[in-house]
Amino acid sequence: MRSRVLGACLALALATIPEAAAQRTAARSVFVEAAGADDKLLTDLSIADLQLTENGVRRTITRVTRGTTPMRIVLMVDSSTPTAPLMNSIKTALGAFVDALPPTHEVTFITSGGQLRVRTPPGVDRDRLRAETANFAPQGGANAFLDTLVEADKRFLKAAPSFWPVFVIVTTDNGENYREPDVATYNTFMTDLRARAGTVHAVILQGRRTGQVSTFVMHLTDNVYGSRTVLNTDNSLSRKMQQIAESLADDHDKMRGRYEVAFEGDPDITQPVVAVTITRPGARVLMSVRRPF
Repeated sequence: MRSRVLGACLALALATIPEAAAQRTAARSVFVEAAGADDKLLTDLSIADLQLTENGVRRTITRVTRGTTPMRIVLMVDSSTPTAPLMNSIKTALGAFVDALPPTHEVTFITSGGQLRVRTPPGVDRDRLRAETANFAPQGGANAFLDTLVEADKRFLKAAPSFWPVFVIVTTDNGENYREPDVATYNTFMTDLRARAGTVHAVILQGRRTGQVSTFVMHLTDNVYGSRTVLNTDNSLSRKMQQIAESLADDHDKMRGRYEVAFEGDPDITQPVVAVTITRPGARVLMSVRRPF
């Protein structure tokens, strides 16, 4: 079971912080696979079958759902001024991603040029999504990366806890630093997304210089067990986006026969030690804090 925190020696000193103290509980999830005395996987687990502790304290389980719950994917694409010469490649890559993604997963397409802009609301309408990605054009201005990331999570992922939360990010980084980064906001967002077992896959189209966008992406993907790819040219962007869609499909398939166990955790504990036991005689359970496992 892997757990990472952001190093204090790094450029932005991004140390994790707990969620707001005013919040009485923190929504968290772990994932289990259970087998009966005959070693056959159990396919009918419910809250009554499980008990969960966090740092040795019994916690309330709020939901037990099959691990193959659909994903809700925030497709977050940079539309700031530096994307203008890359636009044809980005649009082709977005089309490749949409074509390779299974139709059961919801997608909301948003952009971050200047501010968050919702191109398509969450849904499974692939025709509309393809049309919007094909008509995509740069908005200009600065890349409002962090503001868009945090607001999109609040509006589209936290508001739908029954979905598997996923970010797929395509962003530029040319080293611009328009203002002091809001590290505290980032840390709160990242800690909460990790507690909800969110997934992040990111592609960074880097210029000669790098800045805070690359730093945030690096730390975010490390902490939520995601992936990141740095490209200096846009030649392989389409293939990479197709691979991300295929990887999401594979991850989803690996969760068949497994369950998400949501519970009310202590918001003051940033690195909880969670244990799950099963009450059925002779049964055994395997637990992970990440998905897939």
